Amino acid sequence: MIEPVRPGLSRRLLLASGVAAAAGLGVSERGFSMETKERNGGYAEVDGLRVYYERHGATSGTPIVLLAGGAMAIDTALAADLIPRFSKTRPVIAVEPQGHGHTGDRQGPIRLSRLADDVVGVLDHLGVARAHLVGHSLGGMIATEVAIHHPARTASLTAVSVTYNLDGMQPELAKLQRGEIQEPTAELAPLLPTEADFAAWEANHRKHNPDPESFFPILERLNVMLTTWEGWSPAQLGAITAPTLLAIGDNDFTRIEHAAEMKRLIPGAQLAVLPGTTHMDIFQRGAWLEPLIAARIG
Repeated sequence: MIEPVRPGLSRRLLLASGVAAAAGLGVSERGFSMETKERNGGYAEVDGLRVYYERHGATSGTPIVLLAGGAMAIDTALAADLIPRFSKTRPVIAVEPQGHGHTGDRQGPIRLSRLADDVVGVLDHLGVARAHLVGHSLGGMIATEVAIHHPARTASLTAVSVTYNLDGMQPELAKLQRGEIQEPTAELAPLLPTEADFAAWEANHRKHNPDPESFFPILERLNVMLTTWEGWSPAQLGAITAPTLLAIGDNDFTRIEHAAEMKRLIPGAQLAVLPGTTHMDIFQRGAWLEPLIAARIG
């Protein structure tokens, strides 16, 4: 069980908790691994930024692109379960977006469209025409943005714990994200990242990022991006052509009725609600997610 964020955290950590709530910071300390066993990494030069990626598994076939939640990295969210699980049978490309893990930052506002373009830039660099996109929270937002604006590059979309606007979040979470409340409620606190989570994620950032001191400044910039994000319109969701799987936990940051509405808006989309599952542990449910994704992509 993930311990709640304790009252009395510093203002900076509270701000980061708000980013966690919206960006979906992935897994808890239990899933933390500083190194992958067989790292096969490289960098793609995209719009002046060296974007880090890793390749695992088979060398032929349509790859799965894995994208972790906000402020998370390959080692802290993907290495322990999802990469070994999917790479047994398929090529896997794990990407660390701008400001995450090994990938540095750019000047100017962080924009979701640019994060999506970075993923497409990695595919261009690797000569990959189409990929199955699998992302959690911020990673799921990036994957959805690729599916909307780069449909020819999207073989399928799996968006885990994603809303199509901020109103899709649990009401108290939206208030925390927007700064309307400064402390999480007793009901919300157990769902949020802990101080230990942030310490582990920051340690990974300090170990690998070109600017080791940038972890919290990047969280603050992500917070600005998310609070000013206008969301996707019904028309944009209705134009998604890739086979789509939406997955949330039954105690997620995303409201179940909002996820059901998103399913209705995306043609042919499927929705899975995982029992006994929160936003923070859904990407640890690889044993459940893998067959759902495999059935969707064939």
